[in-house]
Amino acid sequence: MSDRIFFIVAVLVGAVMVALALLPGMNALPAGPVSGGNTDYKRIEISGNQLNRMVAGGESEIELRQVGGETVLYIETDAETLSAEAQRSPHFVLATDLETIFAGRTLRVTVNARAADRYGSQAIELNYALGNAEASGWQTFLITKEFQDVSFEYDLPPKNVGAEPGYDYFAIRPVVPEKQRALLVRSVVFEPIGPPRAMGDE
Repeated sequence: MSDRIFFIVAVLVGAVMVALALLPGMNALPAGPVSGGNTDYKRIEISGNQLNRMVAGGESEIELRQVGGETVLYIETDAETLSAEAQRSPHFVLATDLETIFAGRTLRVTVNARAADRYGSQAIELNYALGNAEASGWQTFLITKEFQDVSFEYDLPPKNVGAEPGYDYFAIRPVVPEKQRALLVRSVVFEPIGPPRAMGDE
C-alpha cells in the first residue's frame, strides 16, 4: 500500500470514529430541569422530546411514545405507590430562572392530556409545589380518550428578599381508584399572569 492510499484510509477511519463518538450525544434526549431559556417567559411549553425531562418520582412508569405521529408522554401509576407529595409523584423540575419569574405572580398551567388506551384513567391530578414549602394541592380534572386541555391558576407567594434561588416542581399523575391507571400527556404550558406581587401585598 502506498503512503498516499494509507494516508487517505487513515483519515477516513478517523472521520468514521469521530462521527460514531459524537452520535450518542446527537441522539440524546433532553433531561434535567425545565428552563425558560430562549423564550420571552410569557409562555413556556414542554412538548415533544422535551417531555423526556419528567422524573418518575417514585415507582411510576414514564416513557415517551409515538401516538398519531406525535411524541407524547405515557404516565402509569399504581394505587399502592401514590404519595401526597409532588416530588414523590411523576413531576417536572423547574429551573431557578422559572422559580424567580413565577414568584409572586398568578400562574396559569395548562396540560393537554387524554386517557391511555390500556388502564386508561378517567381523571388527571396536577400539583404545583414550591420546593418543600407549599403547593397548590392536587387539582383534579376529568379526561376522556380524546386529547383535551385542562387548566388551573395558582397564586404563587412572593420570594423573600435575599432568599436563595431554588427549584419548583410540577407533578402530573392519573387518578387511581384501584390497581393501576395510565394517561398520555401531549404538552404542558406555563403562563405567568400580571406583574409580580411584593411581600405584604394582598
